[in-house]
Amino acid sequence: MNAVLHAVQPYELHGVLYFRMLYVVDGEEAPREARVSHEMTYADPSPGDRVDVHALLGIVDRVTRIED
Repeated sequence: MNAVLHAVQPYELHGVLYFRMLYVVDGEEAPREARVSHEMTYADPSPGDRVDVHALLGIVDRVTRIED
């Protein structure tokens, strides 16, 4: 699903970099939240980025940037 990142908060857990991402899916108003490891997303995610959020059974397993 296509979305826009509204907030990105990096954090470490047991020495592994993770990101807490708030994003709004195209056509929706309410933000959704995902927590993904650095391996599940692109380098340096930032608010305002257009992304494709891939989820399996409601669990986000990949976030990729949509290039303009």
